[in-house]
Amino acid sequence: MNRMNRSGRVSLPLIILIVVAVVAVTIFFLAGESPSGVATKFLLALARKDAKAVAALSYMGPIDEAEKVKRWQKTLDATKYWRFNYAITDTSQQDANNATVRMKWIKAADQGGAFEEKYELPMVKKDGSWQVDVRGISREMYPSLPQ
Repeated sequence: MNRMNRSGRVSLPLIILIVVAVVAVTIFFLAGESPSGVATKFLLALARKDAKAVAALSYMGPIDEAEKVKRWQKTLDATKYWRFNYAITDTSQQDANNATVRMKWIKAADQGGAFEEKYELPMVKKDGSWQVDVRGISREMYPSLPQ
């Protein structure tokens, strides 16, 4: 018996696979970024000394973006030789608008005798996007944080 597929015929498993893929992609894009994803972007921008990117990912109370960039630039200028390493270890979400990202942190990582410490980044959701709440970061974690 000769089995040949007819032209134009689509299999049911292929249709199900396509529907599942479309639903997964839609959920991914509608869910937005996670607190740990935003924290990672924030820490990478901090390491690169990118004041605009750090400011965009920061919550510092009711101040405008230009003022946030100015404050971060002052901090980054004061810490231009400061180096650190980190590893995000855990994230917990207290409610729809508050989360905590926990991490291992090595400050002054380029100097001898550096050691691992544990710190947290408080996260808040503002206007539908997660941001690092700079007001809640330990001043021992990073020197000269903006006020």
